[in-house]
Amino acid sequence: LFAMSNSKKAIVFMCISVLAFSLINFVVKSLSGTFNPYQILLFRSMPMVIISFFLIKKQNLSVLGNRKKLLVTRSIICLISILLFYKSIEILDIGVAVSVKYLTPVFAIFVAIIILKNQLNPLNIVTSILAIFSVVLVCSFSYNINVLGITIALLSAFLLSISWVLVSKIGTDDSPVVVVFYLSFFSSFVGGIFSIYYWQGNIFQLEVMPKVLSLGILGYIGQLYSTKAFQIGNPAEVAPFRYFEIIVSIVLGVLFVNETYSVVTLIGSCILILSLMITFIDIDNSGTIDAEDFRMIKEKLDLNNDGVVDFKDLKFYFDQRIETLKKAFSRIFE
Repeated sequence: LFAMSNSKKAIVFMCISVLAFSLINFVVKSLSGTFNPYQILLFRSMPMVIISFFLIKKQNLSVLGNRKKLLVTRSIICLISILLFYKSIEILDIGVAVSVKYLTPVFAIFVAIIILKNQLNPLNIVTSILAIFSVVLVCSFSYNINVLGITIALLSAFLLSISWVLVSKIGTDDSPVVVVFYLSFFSSFVGGIFSIYYWQGNIFQLEVMPKVLSLGILGYIGQLYSTKAFQIGNPAEVAPFRYFEIIVSIVLGVLFVNETYSVVTLIGSCILILSLMITFIDIDNSGTIDAEDFRMIKEKLDLNNDGVVDFKDLKFYFDQRIETLKKAFSRIFE
């Protein structure tokens, strides 16, 4: 991982974040009938406050951070987005709520143009159109459609895109741990106050407690690696990898919450993945897919440098990995 470029590290971090957030969506859906969004926000953020505060002290960092105004602004915007998303999960199927939320990368591209002065390239336009089209497919052919739920999810997505771009603006001026601490602190404060007035359910039930505890742990992992990804990566490049969450969320919904999705909904999900792959193919980051990109792809896949991409390259790759493992084990048992 340490040998990777920052752009590749950002992608790996985002994939870890996606897995954690997908699991959170499932847990939130299973708890939505027992607890309200404020309680779920509190359950998710309290462990994050403790973990991040401990790590800040361990690393001798300042709790208040350096970019205080940006940290506060980003935290408030993000927690409002989270509350709205939890509400949309109550109303909609997990897959539909997550699909609408995944207009966030589209919003992020255009918000980044305004705040970070990023350039809009043709590939951004193509991926944005595909993303919007796929979300329309997913929502239009859902078995559980609700206009209010979709409106709430759209607002959540827009606010989240602003949050993503603000993290990029903070950059490396503040540690990811400090960024996570700010969000978890404000979330705990707001969630705690409203939970006192609107408390419902029993947190000490045997089947509920593990889910409540997992919210905090998964929330910390997801938020930390999402923050890391946007700090070292370009939002326009990193954001599309969040699309994977819709696939994982649909699978979890079908397997564990008995949700059903139409064929058209699944096709819409595949189009989201296609938009991701289009971004990935632009190897030279020129904003367009051309012959140079395919030349670079061929060069990267030709591992044995024989001028041809074939099974010999695959064999060469595994031979190298096996040799590396042999050396590692030999050092362990020396």
